Amino acid sequence: MNLGLGLRNLGRVREILSVLVIDYGFGYVFDQLGISGQLPVGRRRRPAREHAGLPGARRLRLALAQLGPTFIKLGQVLSARGDLLPRPVVEELRHLQDEAPAVPFEELRGTIEEDLGRPVEKCFPELDPVPLAAASFGQVHRAALSDGRQVTVKVLRPGVRRTVEQDIQILSDVAYLLHRQVSTLQRYNLPALVRQFAGQLEDEMVYTFEAHNADRLRGSLAEADIAVRIPEVIWNLTSRRVLTTERLSGRRVDRLSPAAPGLDRPGLAREIARCMLHQIFLDGFFHGDPHQGNVLIGEDGGLILLDFGIVGYLDPRVRRLLAESLRRVYDEDIDGLVTVMTELGTVSPDTDLSSLRNELARVVSRFLLVPRREFSVGDLLTRSFRALWLNHVRAPAELSLTAKAILLTESICSELDPDFDFRELAEPAMEEARAKMLGPSAIAERALRSLESTARRIGNLPARVDRVLSLMEHGGLRLRVDEPEAATRWARVARSLNRLGLSLLSMALLLSGTLFLVVGEHSTHVWLGVAAVVGAVVLGLIVGLAALRPGQL
Repeated sequence: MNLGLGLRNLGRVREILSVLVIDYGFGYVFDQLGISGQLPVGRRRRPAREHAGLPGARRLRLALAQLGPTFIKLGQVLSARGDLLPRPVVEELRHLQDEAPAVPFEELRGTIEEDLGRPVEKCFPELDPVPLAAASFGQVHRAALSDGRQVTVKVLRPGVRRTVEQDIQILSDVAYLLHRQVSTLQRYNLPALVRQFAGQLEDEMVYTFEAHNADRLRGSLAEADIAVRIPEVIWNLTSRRVLTTERLSGRRVDRLSPAAPGLDRPGLAREIARCMLHQIFLDGFFHGDPHQGNVLIGEDGGLILLDFGIVGYLDPRVRRLLAESLRRVYDEDIDGLVTVMTELGTVSPDTDLSSLRNELARVVSRFLLVPRREFSVGDLLTRSFRALWLNHVRAPAELSLTAKAILLTESICSELDPDFDFRELAEPAMEEARAKMLGPSAIAERALRSLESTARRIGNLPARVDRVLSLMEHGGLRLRVDEPEAATRWARVARSLNRLGLSLLSMALLLSGTLFLVVGEHSTHVWLGVAAVVGAVVLGLIVGLAALRPGQL
């Protein structure tokens, strides 16, 4: 067993493995990865009887839900990685709900009073102890302020931070174990993915971050004149573990009556789509989890957005390239699409551009020919990013979250209006984004930033040159070549040089021996000639055998 993994959190490790192996039958995965001997796994390789008839993707979702908050969040994150995971797994994980049993309000009272610095009754004259919602990280209660305003209070659950830190340590240990021992997984860089996941969870457990996200998004959408309501943050009653916002009531899209009076369903679908497209392509700051529980229809028929713990950010360059990629899709410019998407990601020496082109051509043809309901814009992005990954082009992880957000938005829009076509709004939004980012002012701004960067580097150049010269003068300059296969390649070169040298020596001995035998006048010359020829033959045999056995000599 891996000692770091086994001793640090042994009880929790056994609990996790018991759920995965004993209850849901995932022990075979550890066998296939070759790490069963380093984990305290049981012998059972089949799921428990009550789960035996379920598909693997369903069993995975249930196992993650049973393992608690960290693994629920992990499943939600993985549901955005359609570029890495099979489609059935991704679709199943999208049904993973962030729910948990409610805890008595008295267990939350201490957190509220400690963070806000006064008794609960002084903060909220009215507070319903029965929770409005109970998630894995936080619990939400209805409350009212002294001025009568109706609010919701979200409180971080006691002990959740300790549980998450323990689980992240276990995931990190497993990631390093797999990265070190399973060569086929090294290209995924699992330790880096765990670090990124840990950072996301840390942000979600700090409610002031969520509050700032809500304020920023509200301002951006107001400037764009998009009719959407976002709850106002009550800052004097908000802290790292307590979030107080105005209470906005509404109905989920999937729970609306088909014949709801006065409801403009097509208009709402267009507004939801326009809202998300603006966030992604024009603002670059977007709601990362717009599922049906976070997008409500108010009593007045207006649009309401909730829960800003998961957000995505696309810098101007990525937004420009993403819009350009979709433009190439609509134009059926496959070569241009390959060029833009490889610029969007990081090309490695293993990248197969020919295979990438063929895969993207297949995706584009399906997108343009297949009916909208069968192949959405979100599907297009997900499959395109999968093609990049399979052909060893690393794309920013935020793009996977972008694809998930668009998929969820399309699902809500289709629920409202079965005839809604997301593509009709996506194309003008992309053109607006491209015009904004390729306009004279944007180009001038990028040129100015580039000039400032160049000037700064030139200003630092004399100091850097002086440092290099100083190192050279004192013999401290070292050249390091960081090439993973350098040792193997140098070994091959050394073997080739050895064989060449022995071959030349064999030829020299053969020539000299022949000369001694032909022109020699004494018996000594004859014996020297014979010895030289025999030596040449022996060396020739050695070189020949070495050539037949790679890795030798």
